[in-house]
Amino acid sequence: MAEANGAVSRVEALRNALTDLGVAAVETTLVPEEDWSENWKQHFKTRRVGRRIVIQPSWEAAIQNPKSKIQNSDVIITLDPGQAFGTGDHQTTRLCLELLEQAEPRGKTVADIGCGSGVLAIAAAKLGAANVIATDIDEQSVEITRENTKLNDVQINAQLATGFDAIDGSREIVLSNIISATLIRLAPDAAQAVKSRGKWIVSGIIEQNWPDVLAAAQQAGFELEQKLQEDEWVGATFRR
Repeated sequence: MAEANGAVSRVEALRNALTDLGVAAVETTLVPEEDWSENWKQHFKTRRVGRRIVIQPSWEAAIQNPKSKIQNSDVIITLDPGQAFGTGDHQTTRLCLELLEQAEPRGKTVADIGCGSGVLAIAAAKLGAANVIATDIDEQSVEITRENTKLNDVQINAQLATGFDAIDGSREIVLSNIISATLIRLAPDAAQAVKSRGKWIVSGIIEQNWPDVLAAAQQAGFELEQKLQEDEWVGATFRR
């Protein structure tokens, strides 16, 4: 247990309640106070994703990591995700970044729906996208995206919005790294937001949910262009 006002009495009450329910023994442990907001950083290391994308924590120089040998053509993203999702360590983010890189966003208009830390939007901007908008329903994610945009010296319009509400006109590439149920629900809106022959890049899909996501996308008018899989996670590029 962590020391706090009333903690001892609460634990004692819980112990008594469990004993009354027939639990034979209850053990408690005093957990040393730690700064969890800082300790997680030891697990976020510089990594290469795809052919050219290198993601580095704001507190770690990419050149210091021997596995991330920097080349002149590399796109380096400096990131401090805070409590937002998206460091490049999760399979879903990697799949989306690889598909984005292959979509060749240079000169194209891009939207990132459910931006988290902003890593996908920043990658699009650094890969040469002409215009990038990033949205999220979480205010903290939008603020973190704005901070990471400054770290990377790119122009991104980050807004607090639900779904495609903030998208003005259609986009050539739309990114959605969110859960399957939301992708299924948003498929008709995505079809309206993606330009003709444009691409909807999706990730966050557990393998068992892939058939339902595929069916929803096809029903909305998309055709499957490419599917990638890492472990139990699926990412895909749909063309409208």
